Amino acid sequence: MMTSGIEQQSDRLGEELLRVQLEIQERELEMISAEIFDNVGQVLSLAKLQLSSHAPLEKDNLYKSIASSRKLVGKAIQDLRQVARPVTITEIRDKGLLFALAHEMETLGRIYNRKIEFTVNEKIDRFDQASELIAFRLLQELLAIFVEVSGKRPILASAELRESDVRFLVSNNPLLHTVKPGIAQEVLPDDARQMQIRAELINANLQISGSADGELAIFLTLPLTH
Repeated sequence: MMTSGIEQQSDRLGEELLRVQLEIQERELEMISAEIFDNVGQVLSLAKLQLSSHAPLEKDNLYKSIASSRKLVGKAIQDLRQVARPVTITEIRDKGLLFALAHEMETLGRIYNRKIEFTVNEKIDRFDQASELIAFRLLQELLAIFVEVSGKRPILASAELRESDVRFLVSNNPLLHTVKPGIAQEVLPDDARQMQIRAELINANLQISGSADGELAIFLTLPLTH
């Protein structure tokens, strides 16, 4: 018995949703590891260095050095307790795409010491669950690319509610942040084809534009669901 085009599309969407959820979980673990290594690891390394230099110190200086090392270890313990959890699948399902994106950008900014601005022009209703999960994963991947290639450029992101869709825009140049899709030279990462396939599954339009010196603008247009 042959399956219809609608059934095949549904099967593809189901398979892609499973992959997306696994990738989001993997990314969550990566970000936790990065934050612990970059922030907590540096503090503990400094404490270890201080402790290893105690032997030749005089008594008064030894007390001060031990007190300083204890303070550093205490800070590391506090930082571990306060490590913010990256976005989870449950959070996307419960709180929605916009909330999850804001959380993702805040976490990226803290881990990589980057300023990422995210603005929303007005209240945007929830999308269907498949669209939110896949759109989040697309934007999560693209934000990771931005952090890697943007250097010291600020990262600007926005969600603009329009008549029949929402346009998500991420750029590392204020001028690119206001242009229309397709004006700049197209810049495609190695896995851009897979991103395009995922966008098509949720009837979204994805465009990646930029210049040779690392300026990028990402446009993801997601149709409203009712």
